[in-house]
Amino acid sequence: MDSDLSSTPPGDWPFADESVVCAACGSDDDRSVVVDSLGLVWSAAMDGGPRPTELGDYGGTLEFRCCHDCWADAGVSALEGARTLVDEDARADSDGPFPLDDRKVAAAAELDARRVALARFRSLDYRSDPEREHVRSQDEAVEAALESWFER
Repeated sequence: MDSDLSSTPPGDWPFADESVVCAACGSDDDRSVVVDSLGLVWSAAMDGGPRPTELGDYGGTLEFRCCHDCWADAGVSALEGARTLVDEDARADSDGPFPLDDRKVAAAAELDARRVALARFRSLDYRSDPEREHVRSQDEAVEAALESWFER
């Protein structure tokens, strides 16, 4: 884990120390892919992931390993290179709440947060109060969007 400000994640977060098994099925198949681009806030879409409003003053990215079968058959490949679960095409056409990409959210929901590691982790302490408030308000919006998606 790369840490910008030598912060330690809260002990009650579910994440693994390293991404060594498939985050979807737990297999240790050598044929696997590693993804390390998805933002920390999106762990809320994963099984057992913390809600965005539980992240406190932290940010970062997640890293997970996925076996070939889950990558192809469970649709986790939708997360390749993803930094967000937002539907970027629909967002460009909308002034309202951001829309989620159904394929990406469904793929993230296949993952167990206990098998996902933190790739990059940082404290937001260096940011001003207004900047931190902005990040937290975004987290609240993400939480509301995910709750709405899973209620469908």
